[in-house]
Amino acid sequence: MLSRRQTLTTSLAGIAALGGGLVGVPAVAAPPRTTVVVEQTLLKALPGKGDALGQFLAANWLVMDQQALDQGLFTGFWLARAETGFEPWDYAMSVGYPTATGFEDPATAKGFEAIRTGHKTVLIDGQGLAQLGRIVGSQRLDVVAVRGFAAQV
Repeated sequence: MLSRRQTLTTSLAGIAALGGGLVGVPAVAAPPRTTVVVEQTLLKALPGKGDALGQFLAANWLVMDQQALDQGLFTGFWLARAETGFEPWDYAMSVGYPTATGFEDPATAKGFEAIRTGHKTVLIDGQGLAQLGRIVGSQRLDVVAVRGFAAQV
């Protein structure tokens, strides 16, 4: 199964430590919806590109994800970085969805495609995803319970 991230080409602000702030929330955001499925995309930075990959994700993926959240396509999203020295992956991008089909829900896929098409990719030091890292895995998780999970960035 291809994740939504694998369907993105180079058109793949964000976390303050990575440089940038999230785009502003529109005056009228979609009402919150229950998270049914979380899809995770795991990324590994190329040697010496860990910080730049994080900056790229913040400037591109998080910006598009915020728009999808505002439109009610997503129920939430977060980007986590593995501790230094962790080998399998460097970043885990998690996105919550209101339907069991996650990104494959036709309305979600269509809505996100419009967001992706309208997004102008922000390069980091002239480099995009292909020069900064690789997607090394993805998984869909059925949500069993959620309570009080929130992060401030």
